Amino acid sequence: MNAQQLPLAVSLPVAETFATWVGGGNTDAVAMLTSSQQPLVYLWGPSGVGKSHLLHALCAEYSQLIYLPLAELKGVVDAKCLRGLENYAWVCLDDIDAVLADPDWCHELFTLYNRIDDQGSTKLVVTAKQAPAQLTVHLADLKSRLQWGLTLHIQALDDSHKVRAIQLRAQAMGLSLSTDTAQFMVQRLHRDLPSLINALERLDQASIVAKRALTTPFVKAVLEL
Repeated sequence: MNAQQLPLAVSLPVAETFATWVGGGNTDAVAMLTSSQQPLVYLWGPSGVGKSHLLHALCAEYSQLIYLPLAELKGVVDAKCLRGLENYAWVCLDDIDAVLADPDWCHELFTLYNRIDDQGSTKLVVTAKQAPAQLTVHLADLKSRLQWGLTLHIQALDDSHKVRAIQLRAQAMGLSLSTDTAQFMVQRLHRDLPSLINALERLDQASIVAKRALTTPFVKAVLEL
């Protein structure tokens, strides 16, 4: 079973692949993520820096992978859904910090890690907003396990890399976005990448309706800038 075949209401952005990933200060993140021999890779950083993008890219790249966005699934599925996941080659758990105050989730995460560590053939990749040592975790042994693997700090992109990132995303959507227009968007909109991507999706729909290219005047008019 792959990520797209999960019996859960989990949708993945098709444009978030390794081809649309812009590393910026995280240049080696993809290589380290995919080549690490550690059973656990822990990605951390604030919202909007691309942690989920990397997990979605893994979903697009590999079969025998399962992806669970824990912030979305907490309260929807039982923590026991983690049982048996060690049978996949890759286990990607997004926003693990969303469940770390819950005793049941902590117990299931702890036993899942131990099964993966014992088996030695599965890679567990998790994301969180804080470094492992800074987490508040109901189960101390789980917090200790989360500090054992490879930890990668994913940092926010600077403006020049955001320009490149939204150009690549536009290209993946079948749009042409000039550097000048991309720079205009970065300068005039909220500087966080998710806001820029949301604006790009609005522009995509507007350009289809108006049959217009993404020129700076068109972007300015649609986004009311």
